[in-house]
Amino acid sequence: MTVAQILWRPLRVIAGLPFPWLRNAITLVIGNPIISREMKVRMRFARSFWLQGAYLLFLIAIVLIAYQGILVYSPIRHPAELQNRLQAFYYTLLYSLVTVIVLIAPALTASAISFERERRTLDLLLTTPLRPMQILVGKLLASFAFLMLLLIESMPIVTVCIVMGGATVGDLLATYVLIGFSTLHLCAFAIYCSACNRSSGLATFWAYLGVIAGLSATFWMALAEVVFATPPGLIVVQGNVAHRVAFPLASLQPFSAPVIKAMPTKLFGVEIPCWLIGVAFSLMLTRFWLTAAAARLPAVYSGNFVGSLRRQGLMLTVLAALTIDALLTALTPLMTRDGLTLFLLVFTGFICSFIALFVPWIATFGEHEGKKPINDGWFRPMRMFQPVASGALPFIWAWFSVLVATVIGLGVWRANVQPFWDKLAFGFGYCLLCLTFFWAISRLWSSVIRQLSLARWISFGTLLLIAILPGISKWSLAYPFFQMVDGASVTVALESFIAQVQIHGLVVLGLTMALVLVCFVLERRAARKGRSKE
Repeated sequence: MTVAQILWRPLRVIAGLPFPWLRNAITLVIGNPIISREMKVRMRFARSFWLQGAYLLFLIAIVLIAYQGILVYSPIRHPAELQNRLQAFYYTLLYSLVTVIVLIAPALTASAISFERERRTLDLLLTTPLRPMQILVGKLLASFAFLMLLLIESMPIVTVCIVMGGATVGDLLATYVLIGFSTLHLCAFAIYCSACNRSSGLATFWAYLGVIAGLSATFWMALAEVVFATPPGLIVVQGNVAHRVAFPLASLQPFSAPVIKAMPTKLFGVEIPCWLIGVAFSLMLTRFWLTAAAARLPAVYSGNFVGSLRRQGLMLTVLAALTIDALLTALTPLMTRDGLTLFLLVFTGFICSFIALFVPWIATFGEHEGKKPINDGWFRPMRMFQPVASGALPFIWAWFSVLVATVIGLGVWRANVQPFWDKLAFGFGYCLLCLTFFWAISRLWSSVIRQLSLARWISFGTLLLIAILPGISKWSLAYPFFQMVDGASVTVALESFIAQVQIHGLVVLGLTMALVLVCFVLERRAARKGRSKE
């Protein structure tokens, strides 16, 4: 084999990687019989036309009320006042439209899989040559197409703002793109709820609850763009006014679409349209929820959907951490070495709290739907992307380490200041120890109960009790961080943090070792009983 052949082979493999992925993505949409079937069934019933009629009547009523209240109620004395009123009229219409779309979106897709279960046709659907992802994508796109139909029907009403001078065509198109894609991942979450529940009513309830939680998670970003900047995203650069978005993930919030529009954000020194980031993240979140829904479907256990979920979750959180580059660009140049260390420690604690919410679902194991518990050991890093007990702790550690390294790297790069690495090491080690403690709690309940769903919920309830009952007292695991924030000066706050971490770390280490010892004894007894029965 020549040198040219050796160099050409890996290049050919790398160049050919996008084509199978693109081919699979196209086959999920083109020629998918589920899409045409679902759309025909949906438009066959009269309730679809009644829904469209009620939707348009609501928008017409909003237009009449807003027109009377904003433009006709009081006389206009100045052209600038007219422009302000036209923009207020534009925002009133769009926010009303977003409210209706957000309320309708979960209901359209929450019964997609559960309704098949109720009619007892899901098993027949799964026996077809279609892959589970084709079924889920077909269900999702059929519901999303009806949602886009409602958006298109509202265009003649909203274009009144263009005629009257309250907005431009580009603003309106960018707003519609953001609204459409920011509701796509909400529909995908509703599909996941439908796959997890056997009744449509329960699936709809969990879908609306999850949508409220998801919108609340990004609401503060949208609020910051609307309230704390006038106009939104105002940045003064060398005397010039530039409109930029400080929180790119606000594009996932449908209610921020009328404000963000086509405004750019600056990532790594490059200006990128914020709607483009919103589209990319929405598609990735949609894929994540569809993969989670595929894992909940029966008769598809041969695929490693759990491993794919972990990889996608890791990639999503890392990309989400990278989007704070615009915020760090404005904050970190003003920071000293102490201030940067304090900022990174607080962010490390936030990352630990975020990952702790998922530990009960990652670390637990047990009997599930007739399958025996999979307990293949304690710590095997090569199995972190597999649905086994031995890969739980390595994945938790890897997830936390990658996120912290990403944030610290961004902070040091933007501030151009070296933090106190010893203090960061103390904070990192303490948070890692807390996550290990949470893993040990979940492992303990799995060893005692040996039933997956019950062990998960009891572990989650235990973590809530640990977080709520101590509050911000000295018994709280987060007390070192609270004391650091309340410090009189940054230097004193860092020193008190290190002192408290040493005390709390020893306590958490002792509790973790005790829990691990109890788990080891319980699992040895269970193994002996299993061998004696055999």
